[in-house]
Amino acid sequence: MVLDSGFVPVMAPRSLVAIAVLVLTASCGSSPVASPTPKSPSPVATVQSPVPIPALSMTFTSPTMGYSVRYAAGWTITLATDSWPLGKTSFWDTPDGDRLEGDAAGFRGTSQALAPGMSASQWIAEYIGTSYTCGTEEQVPVGDQVGTIDLNDCPGAGRLGGRVFDIAVVSDGRGYNFTMEGRVDRAFFLAMLATVTFSPETAKP
Repeated sequence: MVLDSGFVPVMAPRSLVAIAVLVLTASCGSSPVASPTPKSPSPVATVQSPVPIPALSMTFTSPTMGYSVRYAAGWTITLATDSWPLGKTSFWDTPDGDRLEGDAAGFRGTSQALAPGMSASQWIAEYIGTSYTCGTEEQVPVGDQVGTIDLNDCPGAGRLGGRVFDIAVVSDGRGYNFTMEGRVDRAFFLAMLATVTFSPETAKP
């Protein structure tokens, strides 16, 4: 049929709807869209202390060195049987110090009277001068005093191996040395130092 030049055919609305449905059906059938896979939640990392600190439920009072400290139940106590003279290096197993030892860790304490006229800073400097310093020198609380760590997280060279921490501190004219060795870390060492009580008046020369 030849149409007049001024006539534009108009498609019925129902026909338009039918064509649209056919186009949509063909499109959906040929290219299915995959649903996104939900991601699993990332696991939460659990941070644990490398060295569990046992309950410090027992109290040791040295009969000769003028201090007390709290320690873990089950540890074995070896009392000092000798004094610690000025100018002499004290080692873990020498008899001039008290030892409190568990299966994997231990604490040692000893003390000596300062020489007449000697200041606390002089005594600490002399002590550190006779020690093989290792790690970062650091000042930390020891009971109600402040001491200087000279062995700070170093390889243990004694029976217990592991790590070693050592500190020098002065209270009322008496110099003290405390050491921990074995399966220990800085937090464990500081926890025990916080329980120290000084009583230099009870120490034996």
